[in-house]
Amino acid sequence: MTDGQPRRGSVRRSPDAGGPPSRDRTVRVGVLVALGVLLVALAAGPGGVAAAGHAATGLGAADAAVDDGAPPTAEQSGSPLAGANGTVELVVRFDPVDDPAALGATDGVPPAGADATATVADLREHAAAERSAFESFAADRPGVSVEREFWLANAALVTVDADRVTAADLRAVENVTRLHENVVVEPIGSAGARQVEAEPDGRATSGLRQIGAPTAWRRFDTRGAGATVAVADTGVSRYHQDIDLAGWASFDGNGTLVSDDVSEAFDPDGHGTHVAGTVAGGNASGTHIGVAPEASLYGIDAFDENGTATFAAVVAAMEHATTTADADVLQLSLGANGTFRGFVGPVRNARATGALVVAAVGNEGANASSSPANAYDAVAVGAVDSEGTVPPFSGGQRVDAAAFGAPPDDWPDSYVVPDVSAPGVRVASAAAGTRNGYVYRQGTSMAAPHASGVAALAVAATDGRVAAPTIEAALVDTAVHPTNATEPDTRYGNGVVDAPAAVGAAVEATPPAEPTDTNDTVGGNGDGVGTGDVDGSSAGDGDTDGRAPGFGAVPALAAVVAVALASRFRVGRGRD
Repeated sequence: MTDGQPRRGSVRRSPDAGGPPSRDRTVRVGVLVALGVLLVALAAGPGGVAAAGHAATGLGAADAAVDDGAPPTAEQSGSPLAGANGTVELVVRFDPVDDPAALGATDGVPPAGADATATVADLREHAAAERSAFESFAADRPGVSVEREFWLANAALVTVDADRVTAADLRAVENVTRLHENVVVEPIGSAGARQVEAEPDGRATSGLRQIGAPTAWRRFDTRGAGATVAVADTGVSRYHQDIDLAGWASFDGNGTLVSDDVSEAFDPDGHGTHVAGTVAGGNASGTHIGVAPEASLYGIDAFDENGTATFAAVVAAMEHATTTADADVLQLSLGANGTFRGFVGPVRNARATGALVVAAVGNEGANASSSPANAYDAVAVGAVDSEGTVPPFSGGQRVDAAAFGAPPDDWPDSYVVPDVSAPGVRVASAAAGTRNGYVYRQGTSMAAPHASGVAALAVAATDGRVAAPTIEAALVDTAVHPTNATEPDTRYGNGVVDAPAAVGAAVEATPPAEPTDTNDTVGGNGDGVGTGDVDGSSAGDGDTDGRAPGFGAVPALAAVVAVALASRFRVGRGRD
């Protein structure tokens, strides 16, 4: 692995709103929502008010001149403090754990599911030790105040009087590795709208049929019960009858918890409600909208009422997902265009706790991608339409790991994103602010929750006995590429998610359950052998499969060898 500087992208400077000087370099990134026309279902909600969401038409570059990883010698023009006056808010990063996946591993295999209490404790302990010198520095140095600390990112959000403290002063503190701004995340664009009535026949949405979710439900007798998915987004509407929240949290721009009361759950944008509905929505409105409708769903709001979020808020949401929610799957349809180094640590550490991080690859088209999806330890998801064709907006590229500046030693030099693709065009899901309305959206934001839902089905079907790398390998190795390509490409990745095959592969790779005493008598059947349809192929039994033309059955057995390894190394990204 070679070292290099973070890739710099164009920065759209926000107008001066009278905030701290550091916000003059506001980075416009966005929730990865629809390109083109967004059709919003407006059904009468509480008080008869209809809601329309925001749509992003693009994402700005995230890294830009906000990350300072230089040695502590002199002020640089790229420093978050360069040229600043008065109070500046920034993020201080400390030495990360070299191999977080090894913290809770047994014989090299990470913990299954989200059973990683010891791993979280180790990460907290490491972060506390690395921060201690800086805490002492801040306590003794006027002009430096620690506002919030993050164990998942091994970071501290601080306010600094730029007239009294320089970046060199901060970098000179023991264990400080770099400085960057508390990057601002904003949705971009506007939305159109139209009414969509609930279908009365109880069928699943076209996206669910395209990936074979109904077939997976029948074949493996699961709809996600026992799995937990955390959706960090713009919030989740508590009013929609297809949404059943097991938990809720909302964070402000400093990463401070504002509310964890489910009765206060809300979504002024609608993006998060749509995503949550695709992951785990029900069919009370007449149509199945969620891939894993019985999974426990945690909604986490990282955005304010104006549709903006920060790095601190997103990391706080991820910490909540891996601890309070104890999530098996962390769904992130948000991101920063380009290779933003700041998300690498949080994604790696979240994965080490047992959570599979699934993220939308971005809406900037070919030869582009967004962070955190393009971090090697995340599962990046691109979009396809109902015919299985990748739309022009869906991102994808070969990522040069050196573009992250100082990539982890266990990363390959380059790799392909997305990992997989899923339905992301004209996707119907829950409309925020309504009781039973649907909204059509498109974008990789809509594709990613399909993959998250399949991951939840796999967790449920295996009773949580397989680790995140095994679930990921099941998703990747059974994905169906339209040309049967043997290597991933930058449009489809490894192919379109196939729910029955992915769940089947995970089941095949599940270790035996711990032996228990039984009351079986000699000659009793007691063998636990089932007779259900568990052949792992994606051939449907009826017309409810409805996947795109050209996407045939793939036996799960072909992936067993790879997924059974349950290694912490990535599978199928075209490692070089």
